[in-house]
Amino acid sequence: MLKPYLKQELEQQIGLPVEISTFKLESGTSRLDMVINKQLIVRVVANYSLWDQSFEGSYHVKADKFLYNDVQLRQADIKGNFKGFAEDIYVDGKGTALDAEVDYRLRVIDNLPQKLEVNMKGVQLAEVLQVAGQPALAQGKIDVEINMPNIGEDTTKGYGHIVLNKAYFNHKLVKKLYDYTLPEKSYVSGTVDATLEGKNVKLVADAQSNLFEVQIKNASLNILSKQLMADYRLDVKDMRILTQNKLAGTFKLEGEVQVQEDEVQATGKSNSLGGELRFTAGKTSKITFEKLALEKLLHLLKQPNYAKGELSGTIVLDDSSMNSGTYVLSIDKGTLESRSIAKMFGYKIPAKNSFSLQSEGKIANKKLTANATLHSTLSDVTLSEIKYDLAQKVLVSNYDVLLHDVRAFMPASKVSKGTAVSAKGMLKFTDRLSISGVTKGLGKKLAFNYDGNTAKIDADQLFIGKILALSALPVYVKGTVDSKVVLSNLEPLDGTFSFKSTNLVTQPKEMKKLTGKALKLKIALDTSGTLKKGKGYINAKMKTSMGNLSLKNMVYDIQNNVLKSDYTLNIPDLKKIYPLIDKNLNGALVLNGQLSKGKALKVTGTTKSLGGQINYTLVGDRLSGKISTVPLTNILGTLGYKKIFLGQASGTANYNLQKQLGIVDLSIASFQIKPSTLTNTIKMFLGKDPSRIIFSSTQLHSNIKGNIVTYTLRAKGTRSSLDISSGRINTINNTHTAKFKFVYEKHIVYGKIKGTLDNPKVTLDTTSLLKDKVKDKLKNKLEKELGEKAGELLKGLSF
Repeated sequence: MLKPYLKQELEQQIGLPVEISTFKLESGTSRLDMVINKQLIVRVVANYSLWDQSFEGSYHVKADKFLYNDVQLRQADIKGNFKGFAEDIYVDGKGTALDAEVDYRLRVIDNLPQKLEVNMKGVQLAEVLQVAGQPALAQGKIDVEINMPNIGEDTTKGYGHIVLNKAYFNHKLVKKLYDYTLPEKSYVSGTVDATLEGKNVKLVADAQSNLFEVQIKNASLNILSKQLMADYRLDVKDMRILTQNKLAGTFKLEGEVQVQEDEVQATGKSNSLGGELRFTAGKTSKITFEKLALEKLLHLLKQPNYAKGELSGTIVLDDSSMNSGTYVLSIDKGTLESRSIAKMFGYKIPAKNSFSLQSEGKIANKKLTANATLHSTLSDVTLSEIKYDLAQKVLVSNYDVLLHDVRAFMPASKVSKGTAVSAKGMLKFTDRLSISGVTKGLGKKLAFNYDGNTAKIDADQLFIGKILALSALPVYVKGTVDSKVVLSNLEPLDGTFSFKSTNLVTQPKEMKKLTGKALKLKIALDTSGTLKKGKGYINAKMKTSMGNLSLKNMVYDIQNNVLKSDYTLNIPDLKKIYPLIDKNLNGALVLNGQLSKGKALKVTGTTKSLGGQINYTLVGDRLSGKISTVPLTNILGTLGYKKIFLGQASGTANYNLQKQLGIVDLSIASFQIKPSTLTNTIKMFLGKDPSRIIFSSTQLHSNIKGNIVTYTLRAKGTRSSLDISSGRINTINNTHTAKFKFVYEKHIVYGKIKGTLDNPKVTLDTTSLLKDKVKDKLKNKLEKELGEKAGELLKGLSF
């Protein structure tokens, strides 16, 4: 009958569900077994006397884990005793909590605790941090000692002593949570001493670490009034561990804290940033700083060291909710670090430069109004009528930017005179940036508008060199361009665009860096297209002093970076591409085909410019081609070689552009040597003109390795053959060597080829020719004088 009543009372007192398994109340004895929140097991056994209202008993509390008021205790196993009367109870206990040894004793007199003693040794710091809802950043042990012999408003006395033995930080967890690698064996240790006298508690705390030091002195807390006063000193060797990697560097701060009637007033002073920083925080907060070193402030904020200067100012907040206030800021003696600017943004600015900044504003009803002006040797920037809603986080401002001389961003030799560039307009920032305006100095006209969803650009005679310079890109081309871009949607891209120019000229010095060739090309460009759902449909024409390129039906998938297009490349005079390929070619060339770019570039195409047909495919670094019935004279003429051969070439070619390795195999139909001094010489000896021989089967095999080309040629006719062996061409010095053997019927001619490709020197071995000539004349003479059998004798003779 009593179980339901007892259950209800306990649940009201504890605030958690209670399950009672055993409750016995007999004459002089009682027993209670219960489970709190299905986690904490409690057993109480007692003897009592109704006559003198005394009791005595024992208790046992055990849990593997216990959740109470959102705080989880991992382990507890405590046994203890109690005895006394209702108005005076003695309690003791001993066991483990959080796997640490604990023992305690106290008296409860008239429902107030007295003579309290508590000792805990070896409490795991990681456990305490987790109980407090913090990550277990360090591992170590805490010892706690509390002794309060008297507890009462005026007679209270006691002390508490807490020792944090050297605890080492968890490197992996710090790296995971804050992306910061601590020094090896980073640690923290400390002590807290509290003395209680009546209504006041005096505190002294000291924490030591290889990363920071914290001291609290002269601290006094009035328990009744809750009034707190304390002096503090903070010396941080690296701010990253204390600010979750939001700040960095060393920082020292000292000051005073006062708390009275829920009002906190704090003061502080620091000289760690070069100048002096002071603040007061409370109902009204004020921060003053004088001549702070800007480079030290940037380091503290984890920003690159891109500027130096002296920062001064005052910030006043009338209340903690930032409902109203004022600020004044200034930077004097400012300079930009040219190396850092080049590394961060790609801009090359003069090493000698200076700037200053002034800004002031007012906060009213959580709305900031302000103005800011920056003057520098590079540019002037003014932000006027700044309005920022602190609640809605909406910023609106007018801007006026004047770049004094665009040459500051370009090599001096590229601009003949100083040119200023300015931009005016309005910007707005909510969850995205919106900006509109017009510029002067970049061209005849440049107007732009961007609101995060759409964008427009309208430009006439825009100086492309200045745009490249201001975009931190090499000025590899100069001239003007007209452009119109209308993007009705930015995600995915939808809109139209066009770019037109008739006077672009590439700059040899920058082209040398970009391509390895000091090219100076005149270029006319006409490009237009539409964008639909993130894909561009483009047509482009580019006319240059070397040739013309036309791209039609181009489709570019922007998200996947995949491009496909038809193309036509027309080079009216191959001699003009010598600066690009370092080789003289002749004639005209027209290439038609398709190109695509996904993971690798692929180009396919064909040309009939040399007669016959050449089909080719380029995939990555591998170039392959198929040649069909191309006249040898056209090939030789295009390459600038003497047209000493006739025939129709067909075959295959393969070449690796990166490795510079290749193989060429050709079959030449109707191969023939054109009449020359060489053929006339052979005709004089043999009585047969080699230029009148048409070889029915001819094979050319060539290997390419870097600048060296080796080849062999085999030509066969009905009564003749030609073999060229050991052919070797050096394309660097244009030398050519080879051996050849010409056979006609029973006659054999040997020779060598030397010289250059465009002027080969051919020498003959006349020994064999003379032997045949002499032998024929002598044979005829003997047969005429002695008869036919006399001529047969010559067959066994050697000359």
